[in-house]
Amino acid sequence: MDKILRCHWEQMVHGAYFYRGMSLNNLNLQDPIVLDPAKNPYEPIIPLFMEYCQLLTLLIESGLACNVNDFYVEPLPRVLGWTIRDLKNPGIDFTTNYADAASYAFNYAGSQIKHNFKLIVSSIHDHRQQECFNKIDAQRFWELTRSIQPIVVKVKRSCAAFQDDSVQELNCGSYEFFLNRVKKEAMVNGSFTVDKITFFLHQRSQTNNFNIRLIKPLLKDAIEEVITL
Repeated sequence: MDKILRCHWEQMVHGAYFYRGMSLNNLNLQDPIVLDPAKNPYEPIIPLFMEYCQLLTLLIESGLACNVNDFYVEPLPRVLGWTIRDLKNPGIDFTTNYADAASYAFNYAGSQIKHNFKLIVSSIHDHRQQECFNKIDAQRFWELTRSIQPIVVKVKRSCAAFQDDSVQELNCGSYEFFLNRVKKEAMVNGSFTVDKITFFLHQRSQTNNFNIRLIKPLLKDAIEEVITL
């Protein structure tokens, strides 16, 4: 039994990785803790973001009508709603898919929030003939979305920073953490036989790609690689 569990962990956890696409500007490699979910990187500029959100809401109510064009086309109020939601619910997310992380770093400037604001400014500019547009200070928006150095942070899935009972994904954390979660699942189902456990591991490993939120501070020593794009 232990051999099966350890081989699974070696392949699906310790030998696999999480990736995060972001800006090098937001990664302090001089600090032992490079990413801390308890700290909101947008804290200094949240008042400015919210100021513009409130202004845009007033402009929409006074007649501003336009769509936001990206890989999708959505009405401005909907994109603004997503942005306000993300501002109120900050988090540091990783993915199992390197291509997704690289795309996020490039196409979203390492930040969905800043990317949304950049799109909003661009979209509103196309509607500058509308009377309400002249109330927008576009330059300040562009300052928030300045050029970045896109990178991908690569971390083993066995990293302790992802260990927490709130995490639903089985394939993460140290071997002891993984083993305890398998045992708990076996107790719930009333079976710890080889055939049941192997089938359970098979079921929980069918999702090719998934996202996971950083739970604890990520130490510099835990980073396998910082990939410059």
